[in-house]
Amino acid sequence: MKYIIAGATGFIGQHLVKRWLLAGHELIVLGRSVAKIKALFGEQVQALTWDELTINYLQHCDAIINLAGASIGEQRWTSERQQTILSSRTQTTQCIAQLCAQLGAQAPVFFSVSAIGVYGLQASLPTQLPAPYDEDTVIDFQQAPDFLAKVARAWELAAKPAEQAGARVVYLRFGVVLAKEQGALPRMALPFKWGLGGPIGSGQQPFSWIALADLIGIIEFLLANKTISGPINLVAPECVTQKQLANTLGKVLHKPSFMPTPAFILKLVFGQMAEELLLKGQQVVPKRLLALGYQFQLPTLEKALTEIYK
Repeated sequence: MKYIIAGATGFIGQHLVKRWLLAGHELIVLGRSVAKIKALFGEQVQALTWDELTINYLQHCDAIINLAGASIGEQRWTSERQQTILSSRTQTTQCIAQLCAQLGAQAPVFFSVSAIGVYGLQASLPTQLPAPYDEDTVIDFQQAPDFLAKVARAWELAAKPAEQAGARVVYLRFGVVLAKEQGALPRMALPFKWGLGGPIGSGQQPFSWIALADLIGIIEFLLANKTISGPINLVAPECVTQKQLANTLGKVLHKPSFMPTPAFILKLVFGQMAEELLLKGQQVVPKRLLALGYQFQLPTLEKALTEIYK
């Protein structure tokens, strides 16, 4: 098979490229820097800049997946950083969607990555998780209650021209992706390794996650099932609270997990980013994946973290 991957220099993209090269697929890696692509993958892939992408490449590939976007949690959310986060997602998605729209039903399947932030944040409850969101949850795409929802809703709207023209578009709504060396987990685990781990804020905020192994497995499952389109929640069946996350991480790492991080400190250091990324969340369930018969490799947090740190 022949795939185009945009944003493959990120940690998810790197894992996909390595796996698909081993499987014998032909890959075109799309990005801003040919030099960076070649530094990571050498001559094993065809490197392409956004300016070089034409409809001809789409006509001769089986799927295109867009993982491009500036990191959400790398820097404090200044106005300038927020604009970078938003535009880095919408502009790349629009570019691909416009080419797919020209091909209509003849376009390759377009996997447009999004995030569960599209549903909006939920208030924490004192003794239980809030009611879950799933792919049938009604979303008002014309407005957003918070920055993460604004980004994800604009991200998905940017892909709509392809869908409206008859192309098959799958919206991959990622939860927090857990992997040992990259992404959010190493930063979450660091205080535990120092013996300072514990819940964040109230500890009751919901945490919807997905192990990297399942994320890649789901993408391959969706590639093999050629009739699937529309939104797909890439989250594990088990949503946990931040307190449950801390307890499980401490258990797996054999470290204490009683040291809370007060909300006011996080707000002072990280501002709005702390409020949305750390102190709030949402319970999201993989309703469509379960109905389609996908079998999760790592459905519970304890099993996932045990496998990651074994």
